[in-house]
Amino acid sequence: MVSADDLPARLERIAEVVSGLAAGAAERDAGHILPTPQLSELLTAGVGALRVPAEFGGAGAEVSVLARVLIDIAAGDSNLAQILRGHSGLVEILRQAAPGPARDTLLRAAAGGAFFGPAGTELNTASLNSLSTTLVRAGDHFLLNGRKFYTTGSLYADWLNVLVVVDGEFVSALVPRNSAGVTITDDWDGFGQRLTASGTAVFEDVRVDPDYLLHHRNPLVNDYMEAFYQFVLSAVQAGIVQAAADDAAALVRARTRSYPLAGTAEPAHDPQVLQIAGEVAAKAYSARANVLLLARTLDEFTAAPAPHRAERALLDAAATQVVNTEIAGAVTWRLFDAGSATAVRAAAGLDRHWRNARTVSSHNPAAYKASLLGDYTVNGAAPRSFLNSLAAERARAERT
Repeated sequence: MVSADDLPARLERIAEVVSGLAAGAAERDAGHILPTPQLSELLTAGVGALRVPAEFGGAGAEVSVLARVLIDIAAGDSNLAQILRGHSGLVEILRQAAPGPARDTLLRAAAGGAFFGPAGTELNTASLNSLSTTLVRAGDHFLLNGRKFYTTGSLYADWLNVLVVVDGEFVSALVPRNSAGVTITDDWDGFGQRLTASGTAVFEDVRVDPDYLLHHRNPLVNDYMEAFYQFVLSAVQAGIVQAAADDAAALVRARTRSYPLAGTAEPAHDPQVLQIAGEVAAKAYSARANVLLLARTLDEFTAAPAPHRAERALLDAAATQVVNTEIAGAVTWRLFDAGSATAVRAAAGLDRHWRNARTVSSHNPAAYKASLLGDYTVNGAAPRSFLNSLAAERARAERT
């Protein structure tokens, strides 16, 4: 068992690692230097075990604690916070799963520093419901075949969470990263979040143990998980905004030349420049507060799962995404108004904040979440997760 004093000690160790993430972040982005050592240090410090229950050797921390850690990590290097999304999601799924070999083995593995990566989405498919990856029984086991993309963090993983459709039902096949037939390629070519390894995963006759198949049949958990996955992205946005605010302040402090129309020769005492820096700092505060409020909603669900709490989680996650997307876009543009032309030089690397924010914000476009909120506030339409929507469609099809 983990002692009551373990969480503060873990958080202190994690904070020590996080304090060094910003150093070299711009250089890593410019040179495509994967943050493998930094991720290893975070895992050794215990970041991957924060939400693992104490009985499995983890810290048993609330989502609210994870929220603060993710935001701080993202402020240092947003790639690392997003890399943790698939791992954090599978830990949540396992927390909700029934006792069994997969749940028990993987939670203990996460407590010991093992890392999980996702392999869900595919290119050239109409939707998640039309996945081409297959899982076929072969005697006492299954064989997994297919090709995935957007496998954020899987390049660094010990275990992979591979999403497949079996008889119209979504199933997670959990396989060791080093299994025969698994190939992970770092071919992500997005202009932002360049180091998340969100590229290709190929599975060729990969053996899957029947005990390591997870079904997604609990509608409350499905709703919660959709909100949770969005929560991580919103935390990444908040961290990017904080990094942009910190860099704006540092940019102003370092300036020695003012604009001809400025009211003072010293940029650090120019009221208009200070206003910009203050606006950016205020938006960073707001983005962080939004995520922490959402985390509280998620904690309320995990403490006592219920339909109204799952609904609230989906609504709060949608609202946080809409607002933080606007904040991230505004701040990563506005910070340049606090600097001179030197701020746009490639060596400064300040453009990465906008590129990273735009890339993170392209997940589940905010327009759809705003529409969901509008339909709820105007028409009282209950929000529903993607998995539950598909289940409802299948049920209707079967009745007809």
